[in-house]
Amino acid sequence: MTQQNRIALVTGSAGELGAAIATALKKQGLRVVGLDLKASAPGTTERDYLCDLSDFNKLGDTLEQICREMGPVSVLVNNAAYYKHTPFFELSVEQIQMTLAVNVTAVMYLCQQVARQMIEAGNGGVIVNVASIAGRNGSSQADYGASKAGVINLTATLGRVLAEHNIRINAVAPALIATGMGQRLGPGVQERFLQATPLKRAASPEEIANVIAFLASADASYVNGTTIDIHGGL
Repeated sequence: MTQQNRIALVTGSAGELGAAIATALKKQGLRVVGLDLKASAPGTTERDYLCDLSDFNKLGDTLEQICREMGPVSVLVNNAAYYKHTPFFELSVEQIQMTLAVNVTAVMYLCQQVARQMIEAGNGGVIVNVASIAGRNGSSQADYGASKAGVINLTATLGRVLAEHNIRINAVAPALIATGMGQRLGPGVQERFLQATPLKRAASPEEIANVIAFLASADASYVNGTTIDIHGGL
């Protein structure tokens, strides 16, 4: 299969980081498909599929539709995430469940179902999960940090499970990114991140996307089951 015929599926494609990831993968010659609650900016993806990642019946149907209409996915980037700033003692069960549904369960389900497509197609594939430094060091947002720790562990586990099928899986763990999400971190959180970061700035979406594109490429052919921290020396 030529690079031009390979399908890359990016979740959360309508956001700033998702758009940067789609652009970086397109530069590698991949055909990029978006999966989000809303459409991507014009020209970002070849096609968008709208789906709530917490609706697993709809998600399964959508993945089958993508395979049927676009072909089997060769590169999966699990970028979509749910985040809502709420103090720990004010967290509701509903918010905790939503955070885990989108950030962990949907990621695991997407890995499982897309890996099945890759195996059936017989060409192997690549999965890149977007975790967070919050999954390493803890977070002021307990549900989010716990969910991203789950993504890091899942990536290490599936690095062993999927390797025999010629599927590589890795993750990136960014710290602060200069996107709209940075404005939703809660009072003082962004300022504390910037103060603690040796580079004294947030990462651009493109800086994160370039690492993801590397992991999706043949240049990273021996990188598997690991999480790369992208935190400016934090």
